[in-house]
Amino acid sequence: MMKKILSIVITLVGLTAGTSFAQTNIIGLSYSMAAPMGSTSDFIGENSFRGGTFDYRHFVNPNMSIGFSVGYQRFYQSKGYTTAPTPGSDGHISGENYSYIDEFPLMATFHYYFGQEGGIRPYVGGGIGAAHFEYTDQIGSIGYVSKQWHFNIAPEVGVLVPLGINTYLMSSIKYNYAAPAGGIDAQQYCSFNIGIAFDM
Repeated sequence: MMKKILSIVITLVGLTAGTSFAQTNIIGLSYSMAAPMGSTSDFIGENSFRGGTFDYRHFVNPNMSIGFSVGYQRFYQSKGYTTAPTPGSDGHISGENYSYIDEFPLMATFHYYFGQEGGIRPYVGGGIGAAHFEYTDQIGSIGYVSKQWHFNIAPEVGVLVPLGINTYLMSSIKYNYAAPAGGIDAQQYCSFNIGIAFDM
């Protein structure tokens, strides 16, 4: 599964480099805040303020772009003092309980833009690819960590607002869905992203 997904991403990146009729390329850096949903909120109910995304977009015509994005999002929650059974023994462990989810998505992207070049441009689109999740449940000095790759999709709505020559404000709302994998339930969250994009 991972090899197929990475092959798709590499193919799309190659297409972006070889399309001769494209108008422009942009790169963007965004800060991401996120609200957990579904099984993600069952494990960690707190909103995340630790995230970011790098975007590369290649315009194949004035209204469409293809590209890729890589990102990071951390969910964190302190659950107070906890006593829990020690796996594989009859003992127990006590201490402050902290839970983390660290996500690293890698996706091929497609976007469709409205409006005219040089003006405010709302857009719709999304990404498809894979996301690596690390799940940590720590009690005192002992942490239990599991890692899993998930198939990931992320539909998105956003807007590009010109700030000056070759510079844009980039803002979007994205729904992130990671399919069940390795005995781990689907993971879901909604992210709110704001950043800067530049013409290349």
